Amino acid sequence: MDTSSSNIARGTMPLGKTEWRPGEFALRDAWFPVVHSPTLGSAPLLRTIHSQSCFLWRDADGVHATDHHPGISRHAAPNGLTDHAGRFVTIERFGHVWLWYGDPKRADERHLPDIPFLPIKRAQPGYSWGVNFFHCTYELVLENILDLTHIDFVHGHYSGSSDADEDSISFESTSETVTMIRTIRNKPTSAYQRDVLGVTVARQDQKAFTHVFIRSGVCFLHSHYSAAPSIPLMQSNTPESKTLTRANYVFGIQQTRNKAYARAWPRTASLIADQDEAVLNPQNPRYLDQAPVPDCSTRFDAAGLHFRRRYNALVERQRAGDFAYAQDIAEGSDLAEILEVKRLSSRQKRRIHS
Repeated sequence: MDTSSSNIARGTMPLGKTEWRPGEFALRDAWFPVVHSPTLGSAPLLRTIHSQSCFLWRDADGVHATDHHPGISRHAAPNGLTDHAGRFVTIERFGHVWLWYGDPKRADERHLPDIPFLPIKRAQPGYSWGVNFFHCTYELVLENILDLTHIDFVHGHYSGSSDADEDSISFESTSETVTMIRTIRNKPTSAYQRDVLGVTVARQDQKAFTHVFIRSGVCFLHSHYSAAPSIPLMQSNTPESKTLTRANYVFGIQQTRNKAYARAWPRTASLIADQDEAVLNPQNPRYLDQAPVPDCSTRFDAAGLHFRRRYNALVERQRAGDFAYAQDIAEGSDLAEILEVKRLSSRQKRRIHS
């Protein structure tokens, strides 16, 4: 794993031959969690990945996904994403229906993201999941998520202010993932924790984690507080187009014994998403419609800058016809250990094989 961040934090590490232009390239050969399992029935649901339409439905034979509505004849030209009948490859895991966006012959369950804090073969209760939308390309959503310092300014009501005795960040990455860890000592207790959760201490320590899968946009977020509970979150960030990202989300409510908190915290998801939307929406046209200009950055942007580098490396590889997964994704610790969560699924390592 690459954990050297000094050059990246200074903004001096080159991003490769490819210029950072989010929304300009559709990375292939990835699993996307396009539908919450409980919402899929016999009526076809339309979903979009990188502007490619797909229709999903369920019957006695299982889950189906095609590039055309099942009620009409197919006239689509071959696009390398389906078989000869226009069918996508799907799999149902972690309470979602996942669709393979890429060559069907290369679809492999081993490439599915490991979600250690979710049951692998059943959906979570309805109050713990939902969907939000961001009117921007998914790369910007991931970059925002990897900047764990933005929560103090955008989501301060829920996380507390930026005032702290110590504030440090570290990150690690593979060719397919980036993980950021932020460690804060003596941070003010947030208004939400005080007023809703009844936390009485004025200040506490926090350790926050973000883990992103570059190809699919799937991400995990989790925070540990010394005096308040926290629940890990999986968010999908599926790129429907250059200007719209669908964020299916689900909380790992089994990670807390506080039943009231397990029901209260998921209700904040749409409120927090609205705050992120206010920040992300104006950024999109600056990348899509204007000439590129140098970005300013600080040491806290190290993970985001490294994400750009890793993303660009994948773009360059796929433009050259290489869609394989490198062996480095199998290195490192169990994801449950990294996120410091109790493992519910049976998959023990975050391994993805070529």
